Amino acid sequence: MTAAQQAQTSRQLEETLAACLHRYQPQQVVLALSGGMDSMVLLELLHRLRQSADWQLKAVHVHHGLHALADDWLAFCQRQCAQRAIPFLYHKIQLAGRHNLEARARTARYQQLEQYCSQADSLVLTAHHADDQLETLLLALKRGSGLAGLSGIAAIRPFNKGYLLRPLLSISRTQLESFAAMAQLAWVDDPSNQDTGFDRNFLRQQVVPVLQQRWPDFAQTAARSMAHCADAQQQLQQQWQQQLRPFIHDKGQVLQLAALHGKERSVRNALLRCWLGQFQLNPELAWLDTLHHEVIAAKADASPQLAIQGWQIRRYQQALYLTKAVPELAADFELFWCGQEVLDLPAGLGQLHFVYAESPPAAGWLPLPATTDLLICFGRLSLSFKPAGALHSKPLKQWCKHWQLAPWQRPLLPLLLHDNQLIAVAGKASAIAAESATLWCRFTQP
Repeated sequence: MTAAQQAQTSRQLEETLAACLHRYQPQQVVLALSGGMDSMVLLELLHRLRQSADWQLKAVHVHHGLHALADDWLAFCQRQCAQRAIPFLYHKIQLAGRHNLEARARTARYQQLEQYCSQADSLVLTAHHADDQLETLLLALKRGSGLAGLSGIAAIRPFNKGYLLRPLLSISRTQLESFAAMAQLAWVDDPSNQDTGFDRNFLRQQVVPVLQQRWPDFAQTAARSMAHCADAQQQLQQQWQQQLRPFIHDKGQVLQLAALHGKERSVRNALLRCWLGQFQLNPELAWLDTLHHEVIAAKADASPQLAIQGWQIRRYQQALYLTKAVPELAADFELFWCGQEVLDLPAGLGQLHFVYAESPPAAGWLPLPATTDLLICFGRLSLSFKPAGALHSKPLKQWCKHWQLAPWQRPLLPLLLHDNQLIAVAGKASAIAAESATLWCRFTQP
């Protein structure tokens, strides 16, 4: 490649990235930095652009511990960021065994990166490029994927509260290599990339070069096919979403089974994929069959559940619930509130907020007696409770049924006791009448 061609490639890369970032107007840009050639190119491009940008930049490295040189790669990334005065963070994770290692490592990496998209104006960037797209299509064909899989890597998708952006998907590996040489970039080479025991490496080394030698434009034409699939998938997705909308509740995590009644297997699976796709879950056909037989079609008095990528699907009263793993609390676990405005609950269950006032600050605040002495506990469903305005006391477990709380939700409700009496169930009801309250409590969950 001539010097003029290299300069043109450099301008194209900078303009492509600048246009992407301008379109989404982020306040924070986070680069997933592996230290490989493609991510180092993106680091350098971001470094150049940020000189005249409004957004803040940081880089994050995920240390998988899968190779003896992993510590060296971490140190390399740290040095490269220090040279450019870019804030650098890292996370160490451990993966046991080699079964489905590629997928598990990818899932673990994105789980770490999600925390950097906690605001709507945040972007996490990865350096996937056009060659990655072609490899992804071939892997999807190998798996027998449907339209979603054949659509390839999404250029942008929701990620926690922000977005995950791949700004280099139209750029080939050859173009990135040219820029890296021109900019005299250093990078690390992962020896495992030569291991053709991994499917993607096999395609990259033994299949894609043959295809591109025979058909030099194969990556571009394949990208058009993926775009057609993505368009068709989007249209179908909109139709499925319209059908599902009346049956989805609680931030999308509850699906009424009435949405699936009488549907053929293909339509039922499409609706389930649409529902789960809101949470970036794309299950295989065999998993959907298992969901139907073991969860949806289970006996009415059963408590079935099925795991998928860190989530659990449970059934209760003709509805499917998508939840994160339910934490377990010791039966004798207790917390004491001594007047603080905010009390953090264990196991990431949320917070209790307290305020002294003659009337509730807003809807959702429960009335309490004037005190600075409360005991918070969990799971004591046999305690007697009489909400204000109720005619009789009942064991708490009966009130939980009345509130239609699923069995796994009941032990996680914060219970507020005063003088050994249950006076409030956080987020649900209080035994104190509003007109006699001077203290108010609100339960917030993550």
